[in-house]
Amino acid sequence: MSLSLKRLAGETVIYGASTMIGRLLNWLLMPFYIRTLSMEEYGVVVNFYAVVSVVLVILTYGLETGFFRFSGKGYNENSIFKTLVILLAITSGSFVILGVFLHGTLSDVFYAGEHSLSIFLVFLVLGIDSFTALPFARLRLQNRAIRFGIIKLINIGANIFFNLFFLLLIPYLIKHQYVGTIIIEYYSKFDGIFYVFFSNALSSIITFLLLIPQVIHLKAIIDFRVIKPVLVYSLPVLFVGITGMLTQNIDKILLPVLVGDGGFSQLAVYGANFKIGILMSLFTQSFRFAFEPFFFKNKEEGKVVYATVMNYFIFFGLVIFLGVTLFIDVINIVLTSAYIQGNSIIPLVLIALLFYGIYFNLSLWYKLTDRTWVGAVFGAIGASITIGLNIILVPSIGIIGSAIALLCGYFVMVVLSAYFGRKFYPVPYQIRQYIIYFLLTGVVFLLNAEINIKNDFFSYLFKAVIFALFIGSFFVIKRYDKSKVN
Repeated sequence: MSLSLKRLAGETVIYGASTMIGRLLNWLLMPFYIRTLSMEEYGVVVNFYAVVSVVLVILTYGLETGFFRFSGKGYNENSIFKTLVILLAITSGSFVILGVFLHGTLSDVFYAGEHSLSIFLVFLVLGIDSFTALPFARLRLQNRAIRFGIIKLINIGANIFFNLFFLLLIPYLIKHQYVGTIIIEYYSKFDGIFYVFFSNALSSIITFLLLIPQVIHLKAIIDFRVIKPVLVYSLPVLFVGITGMLTQNIDKILLPVLVGDGGFSQLAVYGANFKIGILMSLFTQSFRFAFEPFFFKNKEEGKVVYATVMNYFIFFGLVIFLGVTLFIDVINIVLTSAYIQGNSIIPLVLIALLFYGIYFNLSLWYKLTDRTWVGAVFGAIGASITIGLNIILVPSIGIIGSAIALLCGYFVMVVLSAYFGRKFYPVPYQIRQYIIYFLLTGVVFLLNAEINIKNDFFSYLFKAVIFALFIGSFFVIKRYDKSKVN
């Protein structure tokens, strides 16, 4: 393994550790929410966060990737950072001001006049988080993974603290009459949805305060020359990001409408089970944080390194898939009986998120060859398939239709990117090995589904044995399959 590849693995571990610990802590809010919020309220929270994911991509408009691409490319890194961060501050600040005027109207149009203040808090969170995206990107470029991880953990820790404070501690104090009438009356004016996003807003403000010295103390001139080329490069990346987030979140936006009565309750079930896929999401996200700066800074390493990275990525992704699906009854302890009914979507969601990670890995060819518009086309096709299948399937088969739509959208994007990548930037991906990995995964998954052992001890022993055999197969395959180009 080359030195740079080892560095990539090390940074992935650091980003992964901070991201995993933070996201796992944040993930614990899901079992907390489904026990403290009504199913309808939790459905609205899932819906709001789906919108947040899409809009956040719009508000950062690809500047992170543009910053990576142009730093050191004939430009002073300090100047390009200061220029882009000021540009981002203007757009993010304008968005928050827009929220002051529009939150009431949006409440009337989409939520029957409810959740008006919560919608404004969404605007505030989006404005702050979009601005801090670039300082976080700079920490990644400077390989300051530890500082990156600490600030991320502080953000999530603060969010959890405020959620516990407003949704658990205050109700407890009220119930046992430890607080005065004024506090009770003021607290009761707002619902659980408000306190969820109020907590998020407070944690975002803390993160902003931790990152702002990185901007204020920067001594550099604003370089207006860089704005046009960065935007020209980044805007296709923006479209890629929008289509990617639409593909991943359109189900949570459309479900309440497509289901009709009880739509937010069904979305709550879907959202809680979707959260079970967090391990795959953590894996792909931590990989993305390390891999994007890596391949821009290490082009000289050659295409064989990219193929090796893909090999490890797919295998470990499938390990996560089997780990979750084989031991799903253990993981289900975080859900309540009302939510377990949605377990059927979990295997589909896990594989879909793995395909998303594969697609990101494949996307290096059009980023390195400055054909970012190609990614926009692939993303548009994937999003169109996902939206179309949601509209077709959800009214007839419910939430599982959304999971199928997500899987199909990402799968088509992978196929398209792999096909055209072989023409414009051929990488010796070991396709035969990947097929074997997926076939073995299917065999283990079916064995677990078909063989029902009633004794718990022997059941878990069987699961552990077939899981261990799958992991061992990786070393056997790598030893005997010497193919380089398939």
